[in-house]
Amino acid sequence: MNQSFSQSTARLLFLVALAACGLGGFYFYLQSTKNVDSDQDLPSTGESLVPVTSAVGESNGGQPVEGTAESTPAASTADNTDMPPKLSARPVVKMPWEDWPQPTAVLALTGEQSGYFEPCGCSENQAGGMSRRASLVNKMTSAGWPVTCLDIGGLSRRTGAQAGIKLQTSLNALDIAGYQAVGLGIEELRLGVDRLLDVQMQLMNQSTKLRFLCANVQLLDGALEGEGFPQKLIVNDVGGLKIGVTSVLSEGMHREVFPLGDAKWSDPIAAITAAMSEFDQQGVQLRVLLSYASIEDSIEYAKQFPKFNVVLTARGVGDPDPNAAPQKVGDTLIVEPGRKGRHVGVLGVYKEGDELSFRYKLVTLERQGFPETQSMVDLMQKYQNRLKDEQIVLVDGVSAPHPSQSKFVGATKCGECHTEALEIWENTPHAHALESLDPANKRVGHDRLNGINRSFDPECLACHVTGWDPQEYTRFRSGFLNEEFATNEGEKELHKLLAGSQCENCHGPGSQHIEMVDAGEPDAGKSVRVSKEQAKKSLCSKCHDGDNSPKFEFDSYWDKVKHYGMD
Repeated sequence: MNQSFSQSTARLLFLVALAACGLGGFYFYLQSTKNVDSDQDLPSTGESLVPVTSAVGESNGGQPVEGTAESTPAASTADNTDMPPKLSARPVVKMPWEDWPQPTAVLALTGEQSGYFEPCGCSENQAGGMSRRASLVNKMTSAGWPVTCLDIGGLSRRTGAQAGIKLQTSLNALDIAGYQAVGLGIEELRLGVDRLLDVQMQLMNQSTKLRFLCANVQLLDGALEGEGFPQKLIVNDVGGLKIGVTSVLSEGMHREVFPLGDAKWSDPIAAITAAMSEFDQQGVQLRVLLSYASIEDSIEYAKQFPKFNVVLTARGVGDPDPNAAPQKVGDTLIVEPGRKGRHVGVLGVYKEGDELSFRYKLVTLERQGFPETQSMVDLMQKYQNRLKDEQIVLVDGVSAPHPSQSKFVGATKCGECHTEALEIWENTPHAHALESLDPANKRVGHDRLNGINRSFDPECLACHVTGWDPQEYTRFRSGFLNEEFATNEGEKELHKLLAGSQCENCHGPGSQHIEMVDAGEPDAGKSVRVSKEQAKKSLCSKCHDGDNSPKFEFDSYWDKVKHYGMD
């Protein structure tokens, strides 16, 4: 009883303190800017033509997409909806993927970044990253295209301190790129309401236009709804076109994260109905739903609410075919932007009289087409600085002892018996894995690091040192520790002993093996023995997975590192 009272009192005092610190001012800011033309700040790219009386169909080669879309206040009442509208002459803007007539407005559509602020630098030619996304935005805004950017949510992948810092960094990146709204996905909600509140406060302090959007999730009993946390919908004028956007979390998705303290979920159908009514009142011409839902549920929303021109859906194909036509339900486009930030779905909107048409293109963010953007490189440097300054290796990274209860001893100790195996290892990239995280060492691929040291990032360290869990990014108690974080000489020694990806990452920690050898036990070798079949099936892929090592092929890689038993 007393504990419950004290928690409630603390929460109330906290909210009062927030209000005193500027929420009221932010509410005034929201009210004064919510209908302001935002086309100066936005990013995007696109391809596909469709009248609003006729929605999008095919999207091959940037050809007009035929079909029908429901009437809006700007829609034509013409019956012939199979033919794309005849557009008046427009200046043609040169883009990397094709030539487009200049659109009235452009929507850049993304989602489910899943923590991939940038592609892993371990392999070349990986697609994606906020830096390339910003490069795309810059190309479009430099061409004079009025762009607005929307993200469905799912920016995070994990929980914990590093995930919170990365979420803040990602939101800062979206703000710089000109995003107007990001939906609340289950990944954001898993971080917890308090962490989301902290992130929201930082956004408010920056006077950003970026909003968390969700019409059917209420946080803190609605205490901050007046300040737009989260906002139910937005309406903005982009290129003279009034665009309305709302967002929902489906019933199926809410089951994955609820019940959740200080958060309440409600029926998405009722929430969408209310948003549509508001769009009617404000004379919205283009309607977009950010649907954090399965693609099946998103299709149902499109069927129940045919006035939506676009439904941006989660849980679609991870790597969609860039040349495939978007699915169409009635007159509504179902856009799947892919995952992990590799693609941007671009919708070009063309207004001719009272008629709207569209071009759509799913743009893959390839390195050769989209150079790095300095503002995003600067953000990554700040992110890495925070990981070091806040010692996230210690905050998030320390786990229990290894399941075997054995301790890590280092490759040098292993080499006292296995001398030939040690010599082979010393001449492999595995031995220099930690060095490769610091561009100052100029290892192969250092240019992909953009001059930024990743040696204090748990998500990088886990595969570049010894004694970490590469899937959970956590350090076993006797595993590698940066000497900068060591509190005694024994901990400092872990940096020297366990740098690089050594024997024990595959064979397991060696202390018990050494004890068995010293005791003359006949089964000592079995305790650390790993067959080639075991390595191929389950060991190498923990680091050489599809994200970090997309060209990995076991047999050819094994030839470079193979070693057998005793000398």
